[in-house]
Amino acid sequence: MTEKTVGSIVVRLTLDASEEVLGINGLKALLNFSKMSHLLEDKPDYSFEKKFTGDEFWAITSSYIDVLGQDGARAVYRMIGKAIGKNAIKIGAFNSINKDLAPEEKLFAALELYTTIRGGKVTREGDVIVFDNPECALCAHAKLDQPICTPYNGFLDMTIEWAGVKNRRSVETACKATGDKSCRFEILPID
Repeated sequence: MTEKTVGSIVVRLTLDASEEVLGINGLKALLNFSKMSHLLEDKPDYSFEKKFTGDEFWAITSSYIDVLGQDGARAVYRMIGKAIGKNAIKIGAFNSINKDLAPEEKLFAALELYTTIRGGKVTREGDVIVFDNPECALCAHAKLDQPICTPYNGFLDMTIEWAGVKNRRSVETACKATGDKSCRFEILPID
């Protein structure tokens, strides 16, 4: 049996955000394409419990690439990532984080919390915060010519905004879909 490594909240927020960006019919089409349409009637809860395998999450997310193409998926993914971030904040996913922390410390704490449900790790390299995700299920089986994990960029950008960090954005600097060993996101100054 395949290990369940993806939290219910990740799948639920992905479904909610996809519906917000694409509409219910767009979500239905993608879930039908991925043979995961049962999730329309039986939506996962917002718990951190890991109830999905990476392959199940890949089935959902790969349908975006298959239906929209690489460039279309990248654009839609980023919008979905921003909606995921907005909805995570709205449901209180970061409420346990001390609001009195400095903005960069709040951001770091939020990303550490995120890794407990999604995997990966958060580190500092000088003044750069790095989210490294070697178990990325979003692009697990993809073979592409450019990074594709833009939902993380959208999510990270909303988390940066929530934390109050100014003049920074996330950039995917490595992606398993392009042959890298990990998907890596750096929080960098806006040029």
